[in-house]
Amino acid sequence: MIKWKSVISERAIIIAIILSILVIGGLIFYAFVYLLYHIRNWWWIAGFVLFFILLGAVSYLFARFKKEFIRKMELILLSPLFAIKLLLDIAKPSLYIFMSFFYLVMVAFFIPFALLKGLNILLSWNLNYSSMLFVAFAFGSIICVHQSKIVQYIICNLPPLNREEHKFQKLGRDLAKYILHPKNLSFILFFLYFIYLAISGFVQLQYTVFLISEEIDSAILKAFLVFIACTNMVTKSRDVDLEAKDLLKRMYNLINAHD
Repeated sequence: MIKWKSVISERAIIIAIILSILVIGGLIFYAFVYLLYHIRNWWWIAGFVLFFILLGAVSYLFARFKKEFIRKMELILLSPLFAIKLLLDIAKPSLYIFMSFFYLVMVAFFIPFALLKGLNILLSWNLNYSSMLFVAFAFGSIICVHQSKIVQYIICNLPPLNREEHKFQKLGRDLAKYILHPKNLSFILFFLYFIYLAISGFVQLQYTVFLISEEIDSAILKAFLVFIACTNMVTKSRDVDLEAKDLLKRMYNLINAHD
């Protein structure tokens, strides 16, 4: 008999569980938003009102007479609410993670692009769309990874991440800060660039068309190259910093050298 632990690593199992929670939570959140958006018939509202009136009446009768069958009726009526609460609890991690990424895109990418576009109009810089997109992608990627504390500070001070009145809000904030760690963001950005450029390259070579447009594909490719160059430069600078003392020492010795 095959031992699954020897075939599938613990890390792979944990990642599969995390992805499952995110997918299920995302689908639950989407389902609730979809229902809230499409429920416009007054019969739905009347049904909700009647349901809570009936639940209140049954709860009152049980509190008054303490009968077991009334208690069972109350539990039956409460079961949909328990199910909804369970689904919302499962969706909480996905909601905070999606919210963190939404804020991340707004703060690191959209706001710089909007500011650049505004300055382009006000100061007549004559920057085209692709160059502004390139700057926004390159700048946003570098800020996310190499100046993550600034991004974390801004995002964690936006609602509801800035609130810690309840335990789940504090835990949600902690989850958001963990997701926004520079190592995690670096992996996510490399992964997203890899997926986009792999698909874009295949489509362009196979069908001689661009995945979105020539401007956007080119801007994303060049932004990724700048991001790689900056990441390598930061990595190499640590080695240079270690040798800087020796360089300064040799310069000092030369300045003070006298025959």
